[in-house]
Amino acid sequence: MIQEMIRQPEWRTIGRCRVTSELFLDAVFTSACDCACPFCISRTGEYAAEDREAWAQAVRDAFRLFDIRTVILLGGEAALDPGFWEKTEMLTRAMENARTEHMILTTNGMGFLDPEFTERLLASRIDAVNLSRMHYSQAVNDGIFGRNTLTREEISRLYAQLRSAGKTLRLNVNVWRGNLDSPEEMDVFAETFAGCCDAVKFTPLMRTDMFGTVEEVTRYTREKAIPEPEIAGLWERFTARHTLVRKASRVLGFVDYAEVEAFGGTVILKYAQVEDKYDRETEIPTLKLYPNGCLSNEWSFTRDIRDRLI
Repeated sequence: MIQEMIRQPEWRTIGRCRVTSELFLDAVFTSACDCACPFCISRTGEYAAEDREAWAQAVRDAFRLFDIRTVILLGGEAALDPGFWEKTEMLTRAMENARTEHMILTTNGMGFLDPEFTERLLASRIDAVNLSRMHYSQAVNDGIFGRNTLTREEISRLYAQLRSAGKTLRLNVNVWRGNLDSPEEMDVFAETFAGCCDAVKFTPLMRTDMFGTVEEVTRYTREKAIPEPEIAGLWERFTARHTLVRKASRVLGFVDYAEVEAFGGTVILKYAQVEDKYDRETEIPTLKLYPNGCLSNEWSFTRDIRDRLI
């Protein structure tokens, strides 16, 4: 379930690039979203127009060229894409003859308000859901997302449904100045959702442009992001209150994690990361697939990686 920390990667050469053995394919379905989080880069500009035929070809190329370990469905909000199930089935077929282990949906959870969507997901190849949740207080969380979000009770019911289908649920939480920025606040969150998910993952809001993202970070992020040394200290103080299970350094070459046992559940701490911890010209730690059919190792829908594999 905690894919990021399972194995240290090995690297092999394809053309002019080095590729990790733990390759993730981030399939960006759409830039649309029905929430209004103040830090969201998808709200700061436009993505290139969708090209379904080019997207389908990029899926074929991705699985032909690369040994993909995990597929992650992203947006915006992936569930808003009218072609969500068509694209999911396309990826499922591509995975059949590959060694791909997991298909994960990262979502704000609004799709689960529709029983039909929930039933289709339970029967699908998707085997894990990463649900975005930013605060233990329902009112505060709704304010951050700009709409009514899933309640703790709804999340608990969803967790039971996913477990019955052999699937997992993780809550993805961002930490920034003024939001869960102390061990005590992190404790309240972890305790509030104990028993409602398989894991809670705390990730710092980052002031960097996320390795060449399609859009710059928002002013909100620039003002609220906590510097990397402070995040490391916050994680250490949180860990000191609980039980450290393990740490993993430079996963995929540039990410550090810690796994902590707290309130009977699993908490993952993702350390802050700065730019240029890998060479974007020659290294492929993750792939990004965009609605316009661009297949990139960057958060960029104009820099296609296929040209560099010759």
